[in-house]
Amino acid sequence: MWVTYDRFAGARQAVLVRHEAAREAAGGRGDGGDAIAEGAGVPERTDTDSPAAVGRARDGKKKTILDYEVMETIGEGAYGFVKHVVRRGDAGRRVYVLKYVIKTRILVDTWIRDRELGSIPQEIHVLNYLRKHPHPCVCRMTEYFEDEEYYYVEMARHGVGMDLFDYIEFNQNMSEGEIKHVFHQVALAVQHLHRHSIVHRDIKDENIILDEHNNVQLIDFGSSAYYREGKKFDTFCGTLDYAAPEVLTGHKYDGPPQDIWALGILLYTLIYKENPYYNIDEIIGRALRIPFVLSRESLDLIQFVLNRDVHQRPTIDQVLAHPWFRAKPNPDHSATR
Repeated sequence: MWVTYDRFAGARQAVLVRHEAAREAAGGRGDGGDAIAEGAGVPERTDTDSPAAVGRARDGKKKTILDYEVMETIGEGAYGFVKHVVRRGDAGRRVYVLKYVIKTRILVDTWIRDRELGSIPQEIHVLNYLRKHPHPCVCRMTEYFEDEEYYYVEMARHGVGMDLFDYIEFNQNMSEGEIKHVFHQVALAVQHLHRHSIVHRDIKDENIILDEHNNVQLIDFGSSAYYREGKKFDTFCGTLDYAAPEVLTGHKYDGPPQDIWALGILLYTLIYKENPYYNIDEIIGRALRIPFVLSRESLDLIQFVLNRDVHQRPTIDQVLAHPWFRAKPNPDHSATR
């Protein structure tokens, strides 16, 4: 879980300016158009994406933090922090995102023993697996390496790094088509993860990055895990506002339904620009408040997903099959406070 603090407000404002400039250069906002089909646009793998390249510089030497020019800090969390970096010697000065994971803060039960990679944090194992099974709506790890204090995870920067939290704050009049375009991509990312037996467990607006065309990527796999049929989780991961009732009541829980609940909170936030619940008691038992009806189909999907009965909550395939994705957006409606 990563938190962007107010002391990064200047950096966030700079991201906004770069994002708006990029959107103008690209011809305006992305408001839907053709939806991304499953598996479409998967980026081609390069030499630096091969397993042998991970943790190694181009000359074959072990990679270290000294191989980078470190720039501004863009986020901090309980287990580390994130910075923008440039690879030394890169004439094009391409900016990457580098996540520092503090080794002493990695939880005991989140290590995985891999025959090829050795003992590594589950987050890195999942990201390495996703390198071999990429999706355009899921972030892509390009390198990882370690020293005595940290694991470092290098990722390609998506757009200029604008997250959905900030995008919602600065775009209070999102059309239904624009909301649908963004949410559909996040749902496709979750579908991809679930089909590969991975749960994210920290889906929220701050973990979704948009480029200048409003194409999204799901980031931050620090709470992610592999799951199998019958496996139950018993630890709380993620963010309270997006946590499902069964998680907060202390019950052992399946992974996918938690992701689905979080998608429901996300859709509500996209439409109404606020959270539906503000504390644990509300999440567990308060009736869902509906400030206004954007469309009959969007309301039906929110209520379909935010079902407290975990056995009645839909799967990700059922979410994506919902009529809202096929309904034509009402051009006269926008989601305003």
